[in-house]
This record gives sequence, structure tokens and C-alpha cells, in this order.
Amino acid sequence: MDNRKIIQNILDYIENNLKAEINIGELCSTAGYSHVHFCRLFLYYVGMSPSEYITRRKLIHAVYDMSNGMTNVDIALSYGFDTYAGFYKAFKREFNCSPSEFIKSYKGEKPYKINILQEEHIMISKNKIQKLLRHWNLQDENVANIYNENTGRQNENAYYIGDDYVIKFSANYGSIKNNIRIANSLAESDLPVAEIIKTADGSDYLQNGELYFVVTKRIKGSQLKCEDIFKNTNIAYKIGENIAKLHNALKTFDESNFRKANILYDVKSALPKVQDFVNLSDDFLEEFSFIIDKLPAQIIHRDINPSNMIFDKGEFKGFIDFDLTEVNIKIFDICYCATAILSECFNNCEIDKSKWLEIFSNLVNGYESITPLSEYEKQALPYVIYSIQIICIAYFSQFDKFNSLAQINIDMLKWIIDKLEF
Repeated sequence: MDNRKIIQNILDYIENNLKAEINIGELCSTAGYSHVHFCRLFLYYVGMSPSEYITRRKLIHAVYDMSNGMTNVDIALSYGFDTYAGFYKAFKREFNCSPSEFIKSYKGEKPYKINILQEEHIMISKNKIQKLLRHWNLQDENVANIYNENTGRQNENAYYIGDDYVIKFSANYGSIKNNIRIANSLAESDLPVAEIIKTADGSDYLQNGELYFVVTKRIKGSQLKCEDIFKNTNIAYKIGENIAKLHNALKTFDESNFRKANILYDVKSALPKVQDFVNLSDDFLEEFSFIIDKLPAQIIHRDINPSNMIFDKGEFKGFIDFDLTEVNIKIFDICYCATAILSECFNNCEIDKSKWLEIFSNLVNGYESITPLSEYEKQALPYVIYSIQIICIAYFSQFDKFNSLAQINIDMLKWIIDKLEF
């Protein structure tokens, strides 16, 4: 058995025994390694020490239990903390706020299991980040977790640095390069952008081992909550306007620097994996194939979801995270934004899902107030919506941690097919 599989077995054991006492020495024996070698391998594959990882997983599960009504004292004791005070201290150190404050701000979703055999997981401890910040002369700033405002899940590849900065990291140089290229280019436009902060030696990024790190100015405001869009569908009009403004700015970029997507190829590849779940018209692919060449393509954001839109007091402040920026049909961004908004709220019984059609309409109308769509683009909107859902379902179905998300998107596609008309 290779090292990665051995460490994955240890991760599975930890996940299944979070409410029991987990002894690092026993983990070493189970893995068949010395303490030093085990900790070195664990750090290499997971990104933090075994004790740091165990504490983090206990606390992440504690958040979910709190959201389901368990008392803080019962949770603290069930996860092996000797006292509530010890749990409170560990929680505040990890989440930068008290348990009650966290639950007021974020909803706790069931934690997904970490599977390093299925995909790359990058976990970097705050201590590691603190040491690297000297390259930007920011080593005295506080390092704080970033949470998805809609799901409460922690961002695993970024931290807030003080009140004014964000550090992002990735093993994918291409995604870091995309962010740098977009940020530097958009800085010359009138669009709000997360400014790149150079290192002390004048570089846009830092390479440390296999990872690349970039620090940006933090756009003031907060991630947009999808509940707010359903409560005030006019927000979607503003989003549409700003997607169009972003597209106009991105038109000036050199397309050769970015990956060129082929949504028709992607949906054809994904459809066989999805056909057992949903019933699409046999004419879907034929009709989409006919119209696809008539749709204008350009550089787009590619990941416009509520968490990548910053608002402050109802005013749009900027898009963030250009990791996936690519050349694609431009209406992809409008359609992806619409599906992302619905996905975040689809199982929320307090949300009136029927308002999504109005949200989608407002996104399109806001976009057209800046840049009119062609008749072919308007005709293609449902095809692109369906295609995005098919691609998402096929992708999420590959990973254990996304099982619930795959099911949400299956249910969404069925619901959308029922609501949208060709």
C-alpha cells in the first residue's frame, strides 16, 4: 500500500472516531511508521500536523452539531474537551469568534469527508501562513479563517490577513497566474478589483515548496447571500449590469493567455452520466449543436456565484476569485450565476423558489442594459442552463464529498426543466 493510501486510511479512522480519544502514537502504529516519519508524511499530504487536523475536524463537526440544536457544553464534552472553557478557547482560536457568534453569522452544513485519493486537498495552518507573511512585511497581522457566507464552510485555500488583506494559495500556478493577470489588468479600468500586493522583493507571488501564494487588498464588504437576492430580486439586475461591465473590460485582454472552453463537448461527455437521473428531450443536443456556433465567445469570469460577489450596504463592490477564468460563450456567466444562486437556496424551505425565474430574468435584463444580447443568445439561454447543470452533476458525482451537492443539482435540473420552456 502506498503512502497516500495509508494516510487516507488514517484520515478515515480519525473521521469515524472524532468523539473518542485519538492517540497519535496509536495512529503511528496503525500506519506502521515511526512518530517522526508519520508526522512528516501527514504534513506532506494533508498540510498540517495530525493534532492540528484532529482539532480542526472536531471543531468543524461541532459547528454542525450546534446548528442542529445541541448545547455547547454537551458538544464540548462529546468531542473530548475536558471543560467548556477549553472548547471555547480552541473554537475562538480556530474561528476567530465565539461559538454563539459563529452560529448567528453562518449556517452549519454537514462536513464532508476529506479524501486525498480523489482530489488534491491543500490545508495550511495559520502558523505556517504567519511565517510566510514576512515576505510581505505582514508578519504582525492577525491570520483569520474565511467562511462562505452562504454555507458556513471554511475556505481551504485562503485566509484574511488583518482587516485589509487576503492571502490565497494553490499548487496550480495557472490559477494563481490568472488572478494576478486579471487583477493587474482590471486595475487600469474603473472596475473595483482586489489589488495585488507585491512581496518585499517586488514579486507578484511567492513560491514555497510546491505551493504558490499571492496577497491582495481586501475588497471592503461581504459575500452576497443568496437569501438576500430572493428577498430583493432587484439585486439580480445589479449583478447582471456588473457582469456586462466586467465582460466589456475583459474583451481587451489577450485571449491566447487563457484556456479555451468547449461547452458543447463538455455536455456531450457528461450527458451519459446524467441520463439515468433526468429526462431531457432527445432534441436537446441536436438543437444546441445547431445554435452554439452563433454564440459570441470571449474571456469570462467562469465562477460567478454569490460567494464571489462582494456587496456593501446594497452596493456592488466587486468580483473576486478569477481562478477559473477562461474563453467561453459570454452568456455562460449569466447562466452560471443564475444556477449558483438557486443551488445555494434550493433546499431552504423558507425560500420561495418560484422567484428564481424573476431573478434569472433580472440578471438578463441587467446585462442587456449595458450590452444587448443577440436573438441567438436569448434563444440559447435554457440550453446553457441545462448544460451547466449536466456538467455540474457529472463532476460532483465523481467525489464522495459532493454526494449531497450532486443530488441537489439533480433535483434542481428536474425543477428547472419543469419551469423553463424552450
